[in-house]
Amino acid sequence: MRLGTCVALEIAIGAGLLAGLGASANWGLGKAHMHWTQEARAAEISQTIRDQQLPAAAPLTPPSSPQPSAALATTDALGGAAAATATAPLGTQANIEIAPPTAEVEPVERAPSMFHGVRDDLLLEPLQNDPIKRVRYNRGGSSISLRISFANGDRAAFKPNQTNYQTIPRKEVAAYRIDRLLGLMAVPPAVGRAFPIEDLFRAVESSSQQFLPRLREEILVKDGQVIGELSWWIPVIKQATVGGYDIDSTNGVVTWKRHLTAGRPMPDEDRHMLAQISSMVLFDFLINNPDRWSGANVRMSEDGRVLYYMDNTLSFGPQLDGHRKCRTYFTRSQKFSRAVVTALRDLDEETLRETLARDPGPFEYLLSEDEIQGVLARREWALRYIDDLIAEHGETTILVFP
Repeated sequence: MRLGTCVALEIAIGAGLLAGLGASANWGLGKAHMHWTQEARAAEISQTIRDQQLPAAAPLTPPSSPQPSAALATTDALGGAAAATATAPLGTQANIEIAPPTAEVEPVERAPSMFHGVRDDLLLEPLQNDPIKRVRYNRGGSSISLRISFANGDRAAFKPNQTNYQTIPRKEVAAYRIDRLLGLMAVPPAVGRAFPIEDLFRAVESSSQQFLPRLREEILVKDGQVIGELSWWIPVIKQATVGGYDIDSTNGVVTWKRHLTAGRPMPDEDRHMLAQISSMVLFDFLINNPDRWSGANVRMSEDGRVLYYMDNTLSFGPQLDGHRKCRTYFTRSQKFSRAVVTALRDLDEETLRETLARDPGPFEYLLSEDEIQGVLARREWALRYIDDLIAEHGETTILVFP
């Protein structure tokens, strides 16, 4: 049940928006009211989760027990066959057990993860094994980021372990793997790797030599090795737009929020991008990434069809109900992908742990115990928010994207 204060605020906001959507003064007032409404709704859902919170060591129970999707029901993350179940139709005798089939069920293999039209494993193989040919310093960010060219011509963005505590390379690999669990295919393939530090420095090209003192001072080195993560280099990217505005500009946010409000129409020409924005704010809430909207982190393909979820090294903070910035952007969307929400429901603790534990590379781990528990808690929060919207508006109004 929604709080009376929330309802009153929502009515006031609706009236304000209808009366003066185009005026900048009214936009400021509407934005404040929207913030109060979101905070009230967030507090309500967060309190519900806290009231039902299990001990930290115990698995978190989903808010409901929906049937898994057909694609995921036949096999779990370890390749084991799922148990067959059946429900007696109305009017038949109750408590009749139906025996499972005696023949072995052949597990259905998942389709390989793809990015930029190529299988992930093919993109990652040279990043894991090829020698460095050339290193360039990437300008523009507060943290150290390098562009590495390999002997076979492939390139990757390399973020090393460094003194800047806001950049934690292992988290990019964790974000990539969770992206694939949800079927998004929007985070560039990422993998951990260690390099001899002197090999890295020797390969720095002349145009980046001026940054060597900073690299020597801020890169963390252990036993002559630097550990970091490599993300496959997207050849061409550009600023992402929707409705003619940059997605992360004020006008862009107003545009996509309006179109992603339950019951509001969407222009056909923007529908593909709106679907990806909706999934991105859900993903960012799940991994708790407040850095998406800080500038230069919302990019799309050259043809404007694909939105990339780049730069996730500031993710997985401790807030169980999400960083306020993540929660605010997430709750600006009231329309979601049915497939992504189904994948989120199917994301259990065992699958998450197995995916993150598999081959961490040079890292001791990809996510700590507290960070894993945070993902599971925010999964609960997100599903409660979406289920609340479905209860209020109907499933077909909320799950509007495939």
